[in-house]
Amino acid sequence: MPENPQGSAGVRPDEKVDETALVHEITQFLDSWKARIDELRVRLDLAKMELRDQAARQLELAQNANQAATSKLRDAYRDAADNAEALRDGVEDLMKDMKDVFDAVQDVFTRR
Repeated sequence: MPENPQGSAGVRPDEKVDETALVHEITQFLDSWKARIDELRVRLDLAKMELRDQAARQLELAQNANQAATSKLRDAYRDAADNAEALRDGVEDLMKDMKDVFDAVQDVFTRR
């Protein structure tokens, strides 16, 4: 990048400097950068709002999924408890039937 023969404020080093004009020029330069920064800050705030809205939607979806999973887990637990009771009853019935069959077989041997 070629060097600017004039200083950053547009003044040649060998020229007499009008301090007021130089301060004014630098102030304008800084003000233009402040305006750019302010514009970027506004754009950032808008992006933050959009991201916040997207994050809020995702959070709501996550909460809904969590509530649905919790509900399903509760239902499954109740079903498991009911199923466990039915299974226990079935096993008890099976054990009673096996005892009855065993007793019947024993009776056959005892009668002989």
